[in-house]
Amino acid sequence: MNKKEIRGLALKARVNNNDEASRFVIDEIIKSKILIDYNHIGIYYPLGKEIDITALMDIYPDKSFYLPVTRDDIYFVKYNQGDKLISGLFSTKEPVGEEVPRNKIECFIIPCVAINKNNQRIGYGKGYYDRYLEGYQGYKLGVCYKEYGDADCDCDSYDVVLNHKILG
Repeated sequence: MNKKEIRGLALKARVNNNDEASRFVIDEIIKSKILIDYNHIGIYYPLGKEIDITALMDIYPDKSFYLPVTRDDIYFVKYNQGDKLISGLFSTKEPVGEEVPRNKIECFIIPCVAINKNNQRIGYGKGYYDRYLEGYQGYKLGVCYKEYGDADCDCDSYDVVLNHKILG
């Protein structure tokens, strides 16, 4: 199968109630201790049926979290619990504020529609994360539903290669 076919199957397979997968992923992130070494962490606000990791902000109140803002490209803005979120492109929830330099963020937790056997991220197909993370040397953690976390398909050379993945 190709990326487009895998993407379509993965999106159709997403469950309406993702609470169990979200809790599992958060527990695995905590157990893995991945975030212990990082103080500046890029996360995402869940869109539709994506796995929700926003509880990490409550679990790690001493860390700084950043959410994406999508325009022609994406950039990240610092977010504190309770800050105002506005409706963005694709009905995403976005913070209001100044763009933070990418290299200030030490670790990104990235939503994935699927992940292939080479740990390459398959997203929604617009390439926002691929362009943003090109050449990024920090840690990249992918989050995906377990059914599509080891997809048998080829990706393109520009698709983000993840350091680690956690499947819910």
